[in-house]
Amino acid sequence: MLQKILDIGLFPEISFYQKREVRILNIISLITIFGMVLGGTTILFIKQKYPISLQLFIIFYNVFILYSNYKRRFNLSATTFVIGLSCVLLYVGEYYPEATASYLFYFPALFCIGLLHNPEKHQFRTHGLFLILIIGFVANRLFDIQLYPEVNFNAEEIELLFNYNILFCILLTLSLIIIMIGMLNKQYNEVINLLDKTKSDKIIIENSLHEKEILISEIQHRVKNNLAVLIGLFNMQKNLSKNEETIEALSDAKSRVMSIAMVHQSLYKKKDLSKINLKQYLVGLANEILDGQQLDFKVDLTESIENIEGDITKAVPLGLITNECITNCLKHAFNQNTINPTVYISLSIQFGSALLKISDNGNGFDVKQTKNDSLGLTLIEALSEQLDGQFHYESKEGNTEFRVKFPL
Repeated sequence: MLQKILDIGLFPEISFYQKREVRILNIISLITIFGMVLGGTTILFIKQKYPISLQLFIIFYNVFILYSNYKRRFNLSATTFVIGLSCVLLYVGEYYPEATASYLFYFPALFCIGLLHNPEKHQFRTHGLFLILIIGFVANRLFDIQLYPEVNFNAEEIELLFNYNILFCILLTLSLIIIMIGMLNKQYNEVINLLDKTKSDKIIIENSLHEKEILISEIQHRVKNNLAVLIGLFNMQKNLSKNEETIEALSDAKSRVMSIAMVHQSLYKKKDLSKINLKQYLVGLANEILDGQQLDFKVDLTESIENIEGDITKAVPLGLITNECITNCLKHAFNQNTINPTVYISLSIQFGSALLKISDNGNGFDVKQTKNDSLGLTLIEALSEQLDGQFHYESKEGNTEFRVKFPL
């Protein structure tokens, strides 16, 4: 039953510090109500001089605090507590003679307000709560406020009230300390349980992520193998075909599939399956294309590619563009009379965008005629749009250059 009262207003969604504040208000309200019952025993000694109306007011506003917490009006609860506490201490300070040491109640009151500090809320809130109490204390010490008809206490009653107040302040402070220690221990256990749960959840998530990475890696491997089967079928069909145009078309299709297969090869058994090293990928792809072409002369490769990690969504179209550009160079640029035939490839970062350049030192080609007849150039333009990039090319005797600029 006691625990249910202490947990009034709590629900799983509120923060750790808000839970602490609500519990403290509930605890203080219970202690105050119990204290009023205990303090009410002074009526046996001072009889009609006992301020019964004050006791009823204290009980009422502490019940109201519990009700406000129940309705989740937490700021109202804290403000009501401090204003009510300040009014009660002001009344007590004016009602009882100073010799009864009623001012001692300000010390546990300050302690209570300090406990209400919530780091998630603005510090001016805590300053305001302290200010309310301090204003009441200053008013009590500096001004003679007549809130009631004057009541006179004899020496015996004053001594009795003094002893009561001393004892009550000690008991109140000890009760607050003991309960706060218990509450802090409980919160510590809650934090430990939360950390244990977080660690457990982290292990579950890591295991699940590891399983997904294995699954994705296996998918990459299967896709690579399937593409390798396609490449093998293209090679078989090439070997069986006697038509030069068919052989050329199969070679083009094979190199395009190979550029995609190499992406999956690069991602296989890689930890970050969303990124690929573009330098390794493009250099490897270019060498594969050059080695795969059946030429009567050797073509060199010169590369200047920055060490860039790119998204897989950009790597596939970029690889296809590279394949088309290099294939185009090999088809139109070189012959047996070309001196030191070379393909140049570079990839650099310029103002947040990547610039791919592929060029050769060959014979060049007729731009207008090739643009109308070339599937490769049409494919490059479409792939450049897929990269949200811009494609330009120019060709003249001794140099052909393709440029693709796209955002990373």
